[in-house]
Amino acid sequence: MKTRILTFLCLLIYLQPLNAAEQGFSVFADVLYWNTSEQTDGMWSSVITFPKPGKSDFTPDNIHFNSNVGARGGLGYQAKNNLWDAKLFWTYMPASTEEKRPVGDQLILPEFFSGFVSKDAFIGADIEWQLIMNMVELEVGHSFNITPSFSLHPTLGIKGGTINQWIDADWKGLLFNSTEKVNQHYFGIGPNFGVDAKWKIYQGLSIAGDFAVAFMWGRWDIDDTYKRPAALLGIIPQTTIKTSMDDTELGTLMIDYFLGLEYAHQGRSDVIFKLGYEMQYWANQLRIPTFQQLPLHGDLTLQGGTCGIYINL
Repeated sequence: MKTRILTFLCLLIYLQPLNAAEQGFSVFADVLYWNTSEQTDGMWSSVITFPKPGKSDFTPDNIHFNSNVGARGGLGYQAKNNLWDAKLFWTYMPASTEEKRPVGDQLILPEFFSGFVSKDAFIGADIEWQLIMNMVELEVGHSFNITPSFSLHPTLGIKGGTINQWIDADWKGLLFNSTEKVNQHYFGIGPNFGVDAKWKIYQGLSIAGDFAVAFMWGRWDIDDTYKRPAALLGIIPQTTIKTSMDDTELGTLMIDYFLGLEYAHQGRSDVIFKLGYEMQYWANQLRIPTFQQLPLHGDLTLQGGTCGIYINL
């Protein structure tokens, strides 16, 4: 993944010496180092332990994603006389994690719906959880100079793409080991509204802030398959439990904001370097069915550092 990102950034840098037939074109690329979170709704198991006679502790296990590297890049166009500008760009953000519960003196109950309704209990468990976001956006905007050092840039556009999640769980028991696979595939599209602000504080150095809101029509396709093998010479039968669900909603909320610094260098080509903090909030994104609710409505948050380069051709 890191090799693909570096190749993509190098390609954009190599485009710098090219002259477009019409002035005003630009290319840009961002490296994203973000942490992904679906807490407190990313529960995958319940653990019951017995620290002493007559006492039991109940602990839900929540998923914790590691920070990962993503990428964003695209093309921009500035019309003559600065009447309007447009950007077309793509954002790619992966996330993955593994959690392990070693076999021990404990009871582990699956949180996912198919595993829970099996009524099987286990003494150990492993899980792999992967998420990949791909979003494409088209924005049109216009800059307003409020003062010589402060400007606003409202935008209007359309946002669409996918957020897919894959979960593989291994449930470890005394007599048998079961598996469970849960997939959630999301596709959404809708209007995007935003405003960018820039305050020049010293020569080419500026404080930059971006805020955007999207209201998207979304569709979730979810499959949850639990499989238990036969055990004890067939006394415990082989079992497969499947749960499938299609969920559609209009007006799903996404909020994106950035705060950081920009440095503009003027030379053969104008180059802007950008560094700061960014967060995306996706309301009700996690809808995997659990024993608590069918479906769950959990939020997705991506946040961390954003570092980018913008080149006017």
